[in-house]
Amino acid sequence: MLLYLTHNDQPGGVYWSQVTDVVNHLNSLGSERVRLVALVSARGWWQSRKAIRAHCPDALVLPQWPGVRNWERNVLLLSMLCRWLRPKGVIARGVFATWMGLRLREKGLVGKVCFDGRGAYAAEWEEYRVVDDDVMIAAMRPLESEAVNASDFRIAVSQALVAHWKERYGYSGTAHVVIPCTLGTDASINTAPGQVARRAEKITLVYAGSTAGWQSFGLLEQLLVKVLEAQPDVDVLFLSKEDANNRRLRERFPGRVRIEWLSAAQVPSALSACDFGLLVREDTLTNRVASPTKFAEYLAAGLPVLISPYIGDFSALVEREQLGQIVALDGPIPALQRPSSDERTRMKRFAMEWFTKGAFDAHYRRVIEALA
Repeated sequence: MLLYLTHNDQPGGVYWSQVTDVVNHLNSLGSERVRLVALVSARGWWQSRKAIRAHCPDALVLPQWPGVRNWERNVLLLSMLCRWLRPKGVIARGVFATWMGLRLREKGLVGKVCFDGRGAYAAEWEEYRVVDDDVMIAAMRPLESEAVNASDFRIAVSQALVAHWKERYGYSGTAHVVIPCTLGTDASINTAPGQVARRAEKITLVYAGSTAGWQSFGLLEQLLVKVLEAQPDVDVLFLSKEDANNRRLRERFPGRVRIEWLSAAQVPSALSACDFGLLVREDTLTNRVASPTKFAEYLAAGLPVLISPYIGDFSALVEREQLGQIVALDGPIPALQRPSSDERTRMKRFAMEWFTKGAFDAHYRRVIEALA
């Protein structure tokens, strides 16, 4: 048996597509059994347990040690768990979970540890102050360095992330695979021509996700103002909760900016009724190694992507495979034309071939073989 360990990750759409779906897919490969162990906040523990087990029925959902700085104490609980389950190895999501996995390995309670690296952790904490705690922020570089260099195997979400490991932490090995953020296993991709949801008369750009500060809304707003002023036949849809940011843009362009907050089940249909997906972020190290989950979701809905020039591996992919357009505020704003039915079908097929769990079966098998 292998464990897949998460620490302090919030149940929700990203967790379902990038954790529970991954665990279920690993178990579908028919080799080592993989069991999810989720350490969650004691507050709302029962609700989190119910939600996670609805997606992964045999998951062990445990209340983590209270207090932000007390995360290391969770090793005590995990040690007891490993003495009971006797796992061969641990796939650990993030640097905190990996630190715990490495301590379990030191105790002889697991054989090997895989660091599942979802981004540049120290860079993100330093650039965006994920927590307002200088002591914890300062601890991130040594934590990430140990995760990269002491683990037996690694998963990276981008080739850019592997390059970052080499540059910052001196990683020189080959014991890793690159698996981007893929579609949830319940994603429905209809690649048949002509299967397009009812669309608005105007060209519609859609932004799906949070409009919080770290998502670079200032850049997105500047871009949209230029596009909306230059092209009267373009509208914008925010699939987000209403806040001061998107509300300000709606007030500036009345009747041309909509804000809707939908259930996860409603989002695919809403996306497919649009024409372009927006993936605009500021130029930071965090974004240069990232693998945003919305990229594959836009393509699966048949949408070409308007993307910043430096987002992980995706910007180069968009240019190479003609999956949309690179947009930069210091460059020309493209004149947008509604994609044809054939073009939308090509986007969907690309998503099916490159961003499903099954497309990375060989990589997932390599992870299992490295730990078993």
